[in-house]
Amino acid sequence: MESDPYKSPVEQTLLELENLHPGGLRERFRNEEMTVLAVGWFYYFFGSLLATIGAAGLVGHFIWGKPLVAALGGVCLIIGPVYVITGFGLRRFDVWARVPSMVAAFVAIVIPPVGLLAGVVCLYLLWRNAVREMFTLQYQAAVVAEGELIGHYGWLAVVGGVLSGAALSLFAYFMTMGFL
Repeated sequence: MESDPYKSPVEQTLLELENLHPGGLRERFRNEEMTVLAVGWFYYFFGSLLATIGAAGLVGHFIWGKPLVAALGGVCLIIGPVYVITGFGLRRFDVWARVPSMVAAFVAIVIPPVGLLAGVVCLYLLWRNAVREMFTLQYQAAVVAEGELIGHYGWLAVVGGVLSGAALSLFAYFMTMGFL
């Protein structure tokens, strides 16, 4: 890499990724790492929300007898675990997780209103150049060697998604029964 006379030596060193030790590599991508962890947390939440709504839709099919409800429930029940698995890979900085997470963000765009906004934001955050460099075996080894930046607390997102999905499903059920 060519040296820039206007950059400080520390900044120049941080740009040369292959020469960094694990601590320096993690320091270089500290902000991007927090961004990826947040996107992974959102995928945990969104996936568990979709899976819960999907399960309620399949149960609702037996209550209402509408095939459209069962079809939408089945699709949500398939897509939801994909989001949870992708979120798990993002939060571990697995090499395979970046591309499926971008595909999942594209899928989220067609789920209004939350998915539209969240899908665009997740795409923007995952598309940045610095994030691409985090999904390498070198970076994953640095994460394993240095330890976790923050606790995984992904179970909070999953519980929040399940509770939100259950609340939305009950709200829909009470609306159709004329209670609200």
